[in-house]
Amino acid sequence: MNKRLVARSLGILLLLLAAAMLVCFAVGSLFPSGDARHEHTAYAGWGMAIGMTILAGAGLFFAGAGVGQGRLLRRDAIGIVGLAWFVCSFFAALPYAFCEPRLPFPAAFFEGVSGLTTTGSTVIDDLTVMSKTILLWRSLTQWLGGMGILAMFVVVLGSLGASGLALFRTETSAHGQDLAGTRLKQMAQWLWMLYVSLTIICALGMWLLGMTPFQALNHSMTTVATGGFGTENESFSAEGFGVSLKLWTILFMFLCGISLPLYIALIRTRNWNLLKRHEETWAYTAILFVFCVAAIAKRLWSDNFTAPWFEESVDTVFNIVSIMTTTGYATGDYNLWPPAAKGLLLFAMVIGGCAGSTAGGLKVSRMLLCLRLLRMEVSRIYRPNQVVVLKLNGHPVPPGVRGQTFVILTAGAAIMAVSGYLMLAFEPGHSADGCLSAVISCLTNIGPAFKEFGPTQNFSTLSNTSKILLPLLMIVGRLEYLAVLALFSKDLWRRY
Repeated sequence: MNKRLVARSLGILLLLLAAAMLVCFAVGSLFPSGDARHEHTAYAGWGMAIGMTILAGAGLFFAGAGVGQGRLLRRDAIGIVGLAWFVCSFFAALPYAFCEPRLPFPAAFFEGVSGLTTTGSTVIDDLTVMSKTILLWRSLTQWLGGMGILAMFVVVLGSLGASGLALFRTETSAHGQDLAGTRLKQMAQWLWMLYVSLTIICALGMWLLGMTPFQALNHSMTTVATGGFGTENESFSAEGFGVSLKLWTILFMFLCGISLPLYIALIRTRNWNLLKRHEETWAYTAILFVFCVAAIAKRLWSDNFTAPWFEESVDTVFNIVSIMTTTGYATGDYNLWPPAAKGLLLFAMVIGGCAGSTAGGLKVSRMLLCLRLLRMEVSRIYRPNQVVVLKLNGHPVPPGVRGQTFVILTAGAAIMAVSGYLMLAFEPGHSADGCLSAVISCLTNIGPAFKEFGPTQNFSTLSNTSKILLPLLMIVGRLEYLAVLALFSKDLWRRY
């Protein structure tokens, strides 16, 4: 590995993160909190956080000075991606530690990682005691993490050349087939233009449907990022968040769970056949439809509805879409749902959204591939000489992707099992259901879990050990296991 190149790249990322902090503080200051203590400590706290991030970024940048940008090998890209999430998460935690109410660092690290990985889990009991700059920082970290801080890095450093595609694809999970032949920098710019446009449209709609400008700004960023951080303790069950606003949010959560490169390909080519053959999108839509209908039917059958049926149906659909897109908003306590309806939420947690979207989870495409590989292997038992071309979205699936799919599923199951056991050991005062659901939630970047970590609670009661373990799982889930596991390979760190 070219360690100087990695250091230089991480330095640039930290300088960009410091710039984001500065913008956040400047914009957040336009919305005074009314708390003199917050206003007084904000300058000192943000100054320390920004200053430390700039110093660290500049130090890493100059440590890698003189390294050419065109020579980026795949293992360099993996090293940058893997380390960037740990390094940037550490510095993203500084505002929570230095500004009121000055969270202990394990809690600040939890909140910083949850933001950048768009998980949405929180250790903050009361959002009303947080300054507007901190609330905006929570939303901005999710917005940056939604597309990926590495995608921003690619836009700034377009001279990385074609070899930088390894970095971009490793970070975004974008298979890139819908944008074949597109230059890397151009691809990243188009995706960011789409991302910003979706955020602006979403914010305008939320504002017109009853949110304040500050609420609309924050919620639009975390909706498009499928992150789930909000400004209200009650999430979308807060007063004034009506049915029309919920329907608007459902629409954008659904849209942002679809592959963003697919949107760009449709806009560029105006070839709607791309959408027709994009099986992942249709499977994603079908799964959501079936889950929503089944959950509503089960709740009606068990007399679980407590409000007018239409409003309660909208709330049910909202929660299903929020969980499957890994956004994590809630309109109430789904812990009160019938067990069969809650089981659908658990399935939605694991499946997640489409590859190339801002959503987390294992991805619908992997579920499709797994089913097709299973069917193909069963067919081989009685037709051993049959040659089958495995396809997804109209494209042949490379042989390496087949093995990678099973490796990711296996690694995910193993990490989930080990982490679940560790949580049970670290948290003897919590329920087994709560601990295991917390692990699944963080590993799939959902946010809320079940039981005492459900949508009306938070993760503040965890021990400091668990507040370090769960953020690590968030990063592992965000990078989909392999990029993080590669960091422990000796070959990755050998010099060349």
